[in-house]
Amino acid sequence: MRRNRPDVDPDRRYSIKEFCDKLNICRDTILKYTKLDVIVPIRISSREIYYLGSEILILYEVLTTKKRDND
Repeated sequence: MRRNRPDVDPDRRYSIKEFCDKLNICRDTILKYTKLDVIVPIRISSREIYYLGSEILILYEVLTTKKRDND
């Protein structure tokens, strides 16, 4: 399956749910790449976490590059 580049504003904050919807991935994938320091969250509180649109684009590039390397 080919991923289309997400239409996001690089400076806008997105919730984890919005992030999942933009890339069609699950929450665990976002948390995995956060723990690996590939993407950086904005923590308002322990339960309120956002990501900038630029982070969505970074993860998009990682996922599409990783897929191409495996082909």
